[in-house]
Amino acid sequence: MAIEQRQVNGITGLVQEVLAIANGQPPGGFLWFRGISCGTHTLIPKIMRDGKPMEQVFEREMRLLTRFRQRSMAYWPAGYPQNDWEHLFAMQHFGMPTRLLDWSENLFVAAHFALESAPQHAHEGGCVPVVWCVDPGEWNRSTPVLSEYGESIQVLTTADDELDAYRPETNKRRKRSPIAMFGAHNSARIVAQRGTFMVWGSDTRPLEEIGHEQTARLWRIEVQGQRADLSKSLTQLGFSETMVFPELPSLSSELSRTEGWRT
Repeated sequence: MAIEQRQVNGITGLVQEVLAIANGQPPGGFLWFRGISCGTHTLIPKIMRDGKPMEQVFEREMRLLTRFRQRSMAYWPAGYPQNDWEHLFAMQHFGMPTRLLDWSENLFVAAHFALESAPQHAHEGGCVPVVWCVDPGEWNRSTPVLSEYGESIQVLTTADDELDAYRPETNKRRKRSPIAMFGAHNSARIVAQRGTFMVWGSDTRPLEEIGHEQTARLWRIEVQGQRADLSKSLTQLGFSETMVFPELPSLSSELSRTEGWRT
């Protein structure tokens, strides 16, 4: 199915468009959102962006996971769970490359990431911020991996057997299609960002290329307007930096700006 392309003006237009999409969903359907600062960027996990074969991707991820486990233990509260999924979620939210692609249940979180910073690269036409939308349950039901289960399939969790072939430490044969999953909210960032994920199997392609072969819908919404004005609109709606990064550096930047200091 082709990607549904939309253009909107400002944050008001974005909210109205997303509400229209949401109101057209079947009962029980809901949306996830991902914001990207430039519409030329593709929907693919960081660890896969240099085009390595998937065998090397899995090996690299496993090495990173092992090193992260070895060196991060002192930073976690006593009793922090030590399984591979939970470490993978933490790695993702602290910037390490994994097979996970971040999504959010909150539209404004996605808008923040789309507007957070102006891209430094140059290309014809310049960069336009984009918010992607997907119905994660519909996506899963349309994948070859899960389609046989019909309407019973929703968003998966780490307790579901169908995810075993996707986990970092597995002896099972890898599945091909990326699928939508809920992860453990094991950091303040994941909680604040209402973080959710898609996890890649053996398919090396970006999500939008895979989406052309499935019945699930992907919406790509270009947000027109000056980036500074769009960010100001988010702030006026009460959505600030500390709502995405609930940490002291973010609070310092946020409070400084209220006094006219540009950090």
